[in-house]
Amino acid sequence: MKAGLLYGPGDLRIVDVELPKLGPEDALVRVLRYAPYGTDVSTYLNRGGRYVRNYPVGIGADFSGIVEALGPAVVGIDVGERVSALAMDHCGQCRNCLSGRTNLCLDPDILQAPRQVCCQTHTLVNYRKLARIPEGVSLDDAAMLTGPVTAQNALELIGATIGATVAVVGTGVMGWGTIATARALGLRVAAIGGNARRADLARSLGADPVFEIDHYDHDLVPDVRAAFPQGFAYVVETTATEWGQKQSQGIAALGAHIALIGGGTLPMTGWDLVLNEFAIFGIRAGHHQETILAQIAAGRIDLKPTITHRFALDGAAEAFALLGGPQVENVGRVMIDIAPDL
Repeated sequence: MKAGLLYGPGDLRIVDVELPKLGPEDALVRVLRYAPYGTDVSTYLNRGGRYVRNYPVGIGADFSGIVEALGPAVVGIDVGERVSALAMDHCGQCRNCLSGRTNLCLDPDILQAPRQVCCQTHTLVNYRKLARIPEGVSLDDAAMLTGPVTAQNALELIGATIGATVAVVGTGVMGWGTIATARALGLRVAAIGGNARRADLARSLGADPVFEIDHYDHDLVPDVRAAFPQGFAYVVETTATEWGQKQSQGIAALGAHIALIGGGTLPMTGWDLVLNEFAIFGIRAGHHQETILAQIAAGRIDLKPTITHRFALDGAAEAFALLGGPQVENVGRVMIDIAPDL
């Protein structure tokens, strides 16, 4: 099969590799669409040496495809079905999995399992990660689930209620997914960050207002506070950067609920938390595949208009050079067509 492998930071090559062998609980999926997002770009660049320790290595997590083969212990999924997959494994038996919080699986072996890779013609995944793609949901839709699935988790945990305003920090892939999901849940959205095409895409998804940066690391807190003096009761930080965390703290109202999808050291002390009565929620991906697929099927979430570039698998290196390059503010979602529709 063909696979995109990284041989070093920024060195992505399409090579021939052996087809993976099925385990008892595995599904072999022919990948049809792959939509890179921020974690993939960080893996491609290996920022700070944090993401990759040994090369060569595969890349990619968010995909859609069709099941080609199943291990003998697989139940509930059939060959020939269109599917998407969560990025994280889960055992299906611990108390968190049984309560539906599969993103917090307690099985230590599962926690150490590598994520699937999907910048390739076939991928091997545990069947419990799969979700059937319903009628009315395209392969493109199903290859862009990480943003809205994570957002659904965040918005539930912070307790944002219908009609409330949520501040979304960041207008990249995770930001667009959060804006779209928040609007589908009946929330108003103010978007913080981004410029050019990325900010325009945030507006097209329903964010109003959008506070744009005009240079790297631009502090938008004074502008936001001038427009919203009391700050925001609900904040979702989607950039996983120190800049995003600083913006989130600076625009948060007293008693705010703040969701973080990642990032480094928090720019606040224990006294900041106490005096402001902030509630901070760490968001470890999500467990809402079926919920989001149903929202897409009902027409309440549509991220297809954010796709601005398409590439074939042979063009994956060009796609990542674009996503990791200096003109990224003018790039929306990138879709890699691994194979034609089947």
